[in-house]
Amino acid sequence: MEEEISLVELFDIVKKRMAWIVNATLLGVLLAALYTFFIAVPEYSSTTQLLVNRTQQTEVIQQSDINTNVQLINTYKDILKGPVILDEVREDLELELTHSALSNKISISSENNSQVFSIRVTDTNPYDAATIANTTASVFQDNLDEIMNVDNVTVISEGTPNITPISPNNVLNIAIGLVLGGMIGVGLAFLFEFLDNTVKDEKFIVEELGWTSLGRISEMTPDELRSDGRQALPQRSTESRSARSRV
Repeated sequence: MEEEISLVELFDIVKKRMAWIVNATLLGVLLAALYTFFIAVPEYSSTTQLLVNRTQQTEVIQQSDINTNVQLINTYKDILKGPVILDEVREDLELELTHSALSNKISISSENNSQVFSIRVTDTNPYDAATIANTTASVFQDNLDEIMNVDNVTVISEGTPNITPISPNNVLNIAIGLVLGGMIGVGLAFLFEFLDNTVKDEKFIVEELGWTSLGRISEMTPDELRSDGRQALPQRSTESRSARSRV
């Protein structure tokens, strides 16, 4: 038989298992904080900007020339991350990195319809990030004429060391730990509740099992038992004395 559960029952379950939910949430925040501040390695970035500008035959800049420059950026992105450029960068800087590892540190970006594109390098050392970005731009500029027979790239902004890490994001990680911990706590609360097969009230016997309730035994605390015992003993003692006197 399909079981139905109301919002009130859901709220009661959450209220009943609130300790589990709170503990799981705190644990999630604690684990996120430990990872963020003690395990995660900070990463830094540095960006070098380049301008693509073809040599004009006339002093008037044509729209077609601008469009050609913009389209060339897509080609330059592929060349920049290729072995012909990065292998020379690794050799110049004596980097103990494979081509793939160095390529993963570099990202090329540009705005729509802009002749400017950026070389962004991410590294665990802010000074190494700036050095790699500037060297990559320099090597690309030096080899472009040989590769494509054009010399239309100019470095307009060199990368500088930025000692402010871009990752990990402390606030974001803590927030993720808070949310995940709370979700896990709620999930465990409902899991434990649904796995609990004990009979909790008369409603389950009558409505779910279809049996007839013959009575209810109230549960008494130890304090209540001791209190009832102290009150009952004098009564029994008085009754026994009356009986003896009549005899």
